[in-house]
Amino acid sequence: MTEIAPYTLLADGYDSVMEHVDYDAWVDYIRVVFERIRTEPESILELGCGTGSFAVRYVARRPIRYLATDRSEDMLRMARNKSAGIESGLEFARADFTNFSLDERFDAVLLLYDGLNYVLDLSAIGAVVRSVAGVLKAGGLFVFDQSTPVNSLSNEGDFEDEGCCDAFSFTRRSDYHAGRRIHSNKFFLHTGRGVFVEKHVQRVYEYAEIRFLLEDSPFDVIEAYDGFSLQPATDDSERIHWVVRKPQETSP
Repeated sequence: MTEIAPYTLLADGYDSVMEHVDYDAWVDYIRVVFERIRTEPESILELGCGTGSFAVRYVARRPIRYLATDRSEDMLRMARNKSAGIESGLEFARADFTNFSLDERFDAVLLLYDGLNYVLDLSAIGAVVRSVAGVLKAGGLFVFDQSTPVNSLSNEGDFEDEGCCDAFSFTRRSDYHAGRRIHSNKFFLHTGRGVFVEKHVQRVYEYAEIRFLLEDSPFDVIEAYDGFSLQPATDDSERIHWVVRKPQETSP
């Protein structure tokens, strides 16, 4: 077996592995969130876009300036293939959302589907938040989600499953260390060239941790939603969608 970096070989079959995710419903939800906040962004930056499943669906509903970024060139390759022929303002670029800067400014920034949980300590999340503040227009929104310890404990924190796609067959082993709040997924990818292993590590954060961090950030907290609802998040939420706003610039 050969250990390789996360999202290298897995990229070739990622959409098959994640076919249970309803990206259309996720797009619907984010659009509802924007409507509730009474905003209609004309430009969006997505961080951790993966193979672009969310991005291509979003611009299909409403063509706007949309820059989708990811750290993995292999995931971006799949995303560009998926978006070929789409007439919209969609563009893909490589960026590591833990520390980045751009010349362009956006109306909204998205970081979805556990992206934040790949940042393994709170100080590094603070760096993410500061980077996002630097690329948002005044009054712009940052919408992101987090998976919580409740989710890891409630949804089979330790399990194994398997499947196959055109690129490989796979076995996925998931385990959760409650003491350290570390959730890891190890993929054993079986190909004609041998067996490759990718280990994906996340840290799950409690509701109060992220709220405290945001209260000491450049953002104003607007909402924290429970899961995919419009109900307030609580300590018992399994997933939380945060909506925060960069303050409007004030005259001296």
